[in-house]
Amino acid sequence: MPRTDKNKGANAVKETGELGRRERKKAELRCALIEAAFALFAERGFDETRVEDITEKVDVSSRTFFRYFSSKEEVVLEYYSVEYDEIISALKERPRHEHIMTALRRAIVSVTRGCEEGFYGVDGDRFRTLRSLIRTHPIIRAKCLEQSDSRKCQLISVIAQRLEIDASSDLRPLLLAGVFEFASSAAYDVWREPQSRGIPYFKILDNVFDTIERELGSADGNVESLDEATDARRRDAGRHRRSRGRPSVQ
Repeated sequence: MPRTDKNKGANAVKETGELGRRERKKAELRCALIEAAFALFAERGFDETRVEDITEKVDVSSRTFFRYFSSKEEVVLEYYSVEYDEIISALKERPRHEHIMTALRRAIVSVTRGCEEGFYGVDGDRFRTLRSLIRTHPIIRAKCLEQSDSRKCQLISVIAQRLEIDASSDLRPLLLAGVFEFASSAAYDVWREPQSRGIPYFKILDNVFDTIERELGSADGNVESLDEATDARRRDAGRHRRSRGRPSVQ
């Protein structure tokens, strides 16, 4: 009996090892397909690259490609998903005492820098190709916008949890998520200009946040006063409603 148990244990370890090897090979092939696809996108252009070109470069069949990705677009969108997921994780890890605008800025800029410099499994050149495709290719842009709705809801939820407020009755999470989208878009517009050649995207993004904070007010100084102003307006409105209900004194 003990011998049988030992055999079972040995078989389980062997099966686990084989499963690990299979998963590793799948992951390696997936990475190879992504690498080949982005190399071809950069060399030939997205529309000019066929699935068959990608599979030929990796020496696999088209059927194998479609076991991993439903289309060329999905290869691109996977990188987009990685970046957004890392931003959400980074925001959750920011210190609780940090102002939400500061936390959001630091999470976004640090992850963008990491992607641009080749961290998170994202190659820097591919990151730049991805940015270009998202803004210039209509199909990819449309699919990114489809994904953005659900991902924006996720970001709004994290911001609301951090502020300990209800996003359904308080506009701040929605507005802050919108600031993130605006900053990313504005930074890309600046980054693609000839005069910005050689400047890392994350630095331009950080400068955009600088401008937003400078023009709209310091993140650490004015949000409290904004809340106070809102409360004051509510008190004034309440007094106005009450005074309208009182009989006039003759």
